[in-house]
Amino acid sequence: MYVSVVAAIIFSLLCIAGFTLIDGMNGGFALAFVSLFCAISSFAVAGLFTYHALVMDSILSSTRVLAHWTYPESDAERSTEREFREYQERNRALFLVVGGMLGAVALFFLIFVEDGGVETAGVLFVILIIIFIFSRIAPILERNRALKTSPEAYIAENGIVYEGAVYPFRSFLMKMDGVMFNEGDTMIPSVIVFSFIQLIGLYIIQPFEIAIPVPPGKEEMARGIVKSLGGGE
Repeated sequence: MYVSVVAAIIFSLLCIAGFTLIDGMNGGFALAFVSLFCAISSFAVAGLFTYHALVMDSILSSTRVLAHWTYPESDAERSTEREFREYQERNRALFLVVGGMLGAVALFFLIFVEDGGVETAGVLFVILIIIFIFSRIAPILERNRALKTSPEAYIAENGIVYEGAVYPFRSFLMKMDGVMFNEGDTMIPSVIVFSFIQLIGLYIIQPFEIAIPVPPGKEEMARGIVKSLGGGE
């Protein structure tokens, strides 16, 4: 959360600089617009972390928890590695969209704007590099965090807590889009799959899934949970 707040402050200062220190037609407006976009996104992420902390407290202290399951360390490690790869893929796809737009704007100013175009393009490319670094580091930090937390899952009526991470069913940037039970076999455990959609920045919607493993013998309980949450098989 603190990183998001610091990033929001930096982008806010760049936005102010774009309006006050650089002529608008020579790249000031572009720098201000991109910085404003990044600042709003950073403030939103900070707010999301704060809200998630409140939701986690409400879930862990709730008397209406639908399930609390713990897992062996080996199962938790496999699940963490699978989610790490999925997180990498999501970040890679998101960077191609956001980075592509940012890079296109930077090239436009570099090629077509004479006064201030090079400076503006340079700032945009620096922002692009920062976003790229964060998109690569974030999955690694999340994997390391997950490996250090207790291998357990809480499922409540207002959200889930899995390996220390909280996923509210409805917040100002995220909501659950569906839930279903997937039956396993002798090699693959059954899972409850929660589908979410998350708003990134102002206009980009990112879908993702969280698969909660069902302990052996808890399949009927899992089906009941999915049914109570409005899902199916």
